[in-house]
Amino acid sequence: MISLEKKQTVLLSIAPILCISMLILIPLLTVAIGRTAGYVVGFCIYWFIFCLPVSVYNSNGLSSLGGIYTQKSNIPTIMRKLYYLLAFIPCIATFFVVFKELASTAGLQVLFIALLFALINGTIEEMFWRGAFNKAFNNNIILAYIYPSIFFGIWHISLYLAKGIVYEGGFVSLVGGSFFMGLLWGWVAYKTNSIKIVTIAHIITNFFAFTGLIFQNWFK
Repeated sequence: MISLEKKQTVLLSIAPILCISMLILIPLLTVAIGRTAGYVVGFCIYWFIFCLPVSVYNSNGLSSLGGIYTQKSNIPTIMRKLYYLLAFIPCIATFFVVFKELASTAGLQVLFIALLFALINGTIEEMFWRGAFNKAFNNNIILAYIYPSIFFGIWHISLYLAKGIVYEGGFVSLVGGSFFMGLLWGWVAYKTNSIKIVTIAHIITNFFAFTGLIFQNWFK
């Protein structure tokens, strides 16, 4: 039986609580206050009620939050660089599938909103799903990598259930892609013991993806 500290227990508990809560809240909010407001409010709850506070708590306060970016691994430099390159695979895919065709027509307003959304979401998600779990369960591949990767994918199901939001590629693209990215970025973070590069890759991928999502749902 694994002996868990209080903060580890909180971290393990919050993942399913977050997913269940968002599965209920996102559909309700997008029906009650509209697809745009409901979607944004849902993300704010996800970011500022769940992910960020738990990450801060797990890191012993804001002043220690930077610790999740300074962890080191003992793998050879060449292997670390190869893992970092792997982290950017989703960036390439979303650029050609989504961003390339829309970049010239989406407009500056869409690009600005997409960039803002990506910066917040990519940073906070990596801080929570990869950073906090890696720091708490550094040498446990099940709890540091597999467990959060599964729930990272499950949380995206709630986004698919948002009323009135259309996703290019549907369920497979959104949820399947999220599972893949969670597994990929989780593996890179686990092997390198760092979320710096995966955070950058996540932000870039989100920027490309959110450009398409925002333009097609709110501006087209």
